[in-house]
Amino acid sequence: MHSVQYEIVNIPASDLMRIKLPRFQRKLVWPKSKKDQFINTLHEGLPFGSVLVYPESQEPDADLLIIDGQQRLSTIIEFNSDRLAFWKPLNQDTYLSALASINEALPGELQLSESQFDNLLRRNKLDLDDWLDDIDDKSSRKTVRAQFGTIEKALAEYVDLSSLLIPAIKFIGDKSLIAEVFSRLNQGGIKLSKYQVFSAAWIHTQIKLSTSGLQSAILDNVKKHYTSMGEGAAFELDGFSEDLLSATRIITLSDLATALGMFLQEHLKALAPQTDNKISELGYGLLGVAVDLDNRKLGHLVDYSDYIQANLQHILEKTDRICSNLQDVFSKMLKVVKANKNDEYARALSTNFKTLSYFAALWYLDPESEDYRSTLKNIKAHYLLDALTGVWSSAGDQRLLEYQPSSKKRDYLTPVSASDLEAAFDQWLASNVAGIRFSSETKAIITIHANLTYLATTVPNGESFELEHIIAKKFIEAASDTTKKGLFGNSIGNCMFLPKGINNRKKAKTLYEVNTDGRYNKLIQESFYFSEQDLRAALDALSSGDRELVNEIIRARSNLIVSSTVKVLLT
Repeated sequence: MHSVQYEIVNIPASDLMRIKLPRFQRKLVWPKSKKDQFINTLHEGLPFGSVLVYPESQEPDADLLIIDGQQRLSTIIEFNSDRLAFWKPLNQDTYLSALASINEALPGELQLSESQFDNLLRRNKLDLDDWLDDIDDKSSRKTVRAQFGTIEKALAEYVDLSSLLIPAIKFIGDKSLIAEVFSRLNQGGIKLSKYQVFSAAWIHTQIKLSTSGLQSAILDNVKKHYTSMGEGAAFELDGFSEDLLSATRIITLSDLATALGMFLQEHLKALAPQTDNKISELGYGLLGVAVDLDNRKLGHLVDYSDYIQANLQHILEKTDRICSNLQDVFSKMLKVVKANKNDEYARALSTNFKTLSYFAALWYLDPESEDYRSTLKNIKAHYLLDALTGVWSSAGDQRLLEYQPSSKKRDYLTPVSASDLEAAFDQWLASNVAGIRFSSETKAIITIHANLTYLATTVPNGESFELEHIIAKKFIEAASDTTKKGLFGNSIGNCMFLPKGINNRKKAKTLYEVNTDGRYNKLIQESFYFSEQDLRAALDALSSGDRELVNEIIRARSNLIVSSTVKVLLT
């Protein structure tokens, strides 16, 4: 039987500056409502659970690494730095009553808004006294001073931090076990992801970076990650120093995975989601591809650390090349044309596992080979086919394995047939639900169609484009409730990109009504814009309640979009 490796202690709230964050900790994730609830718990004197800490040395005043409880301790520090931000929403009646009494005592020109009242409450006593001295009437000044005093007293007494003791479990076992302890705390609060567990468990698995350009980019991403992690945190990040990282160039295996995810975000913007919570899935998944490891068994990635170290430059070069190849392919398909925003893409049809399958399919192919070129060419149509059929919507990690050499059940060498893609489109259109608002999938498909057809060669320099209802929402919304029910105003058949300038000028007008001197003839033709006759018929049908005719006209254009998209993709 092992001896107990912890002891129970109380940490005074006044002693929290001794707290540091281990590098494997998570960013702060509590919403404001959760913080308010916690502060109210302290106010009421109710138990709030213990935190888990680890002393960095045996000295009585040694710094403490917070293993579990960061959210609670950070909230206490945040409360102490701005008590009003917490007290006010929890004591609205008292606050508003004091403000009303103050304004009753003040002349009109001195009366306070809530923001002005808040600013005065946050001022130091001398500044507040100076403001109070500007009130000429002695009686009014006395009333106002008393109300301020009431609020200040309430703020000071709401939670007495000078006497607050925080129950803590102090881990006194070997420091090498801290990460394991952290990973086991997968209970209560916000559940740890498997990547957060890896980050904790692999804290001692080191990777040495060379001075190559690609490895330096990885190092920069690690620095950015930890700098971002420390932003807004109440505690110092233990063991992180930009200077030390620059000098040693030693990172952890989990650092590498996170930095790889950030690399994909930067170099494969057309496919990689730009949110922090998806970084790890991409980075760890890519390392799994690089060592031909089942994504469901990424916990074993640590067993490949020597291989990763020995082949790191090769891994990064492959990653860089494939990123460049895929970005070139998909930027042409998924780019949203904006005048001042060059990195906006329609990613609604993308998933991380789907993207990783492209890396898996290309990873072990000679980039000069016909198989590599064919795979890259075929991926475009497979991307759309897979989205339409929803094959990546569940068990994506299992499907990803089928593209890796250890399985090799799937690849992208076989071209998509026109009949398969058209059938998938038909099935997808049949599953669409009636409405007015375009779904993210519809927007993405129209983006693909537009980029491959009428926007391919006619994009004005510096012009933004935006999605537009051909049969304007104004007319659809004006139709009777019976007519609107079951109307597919949200279909790809009623959706297209228009230059923002045109769209703003025409409002609910049709292109035909603003087509002076035939300036939009080409756009009308290449986008399969409704004919004047069909458009007039659709608007008349809306007015008369003939929903089926409207849908028929929309459906006809949908079919034209499908056939032209299929044709261009497979050419």
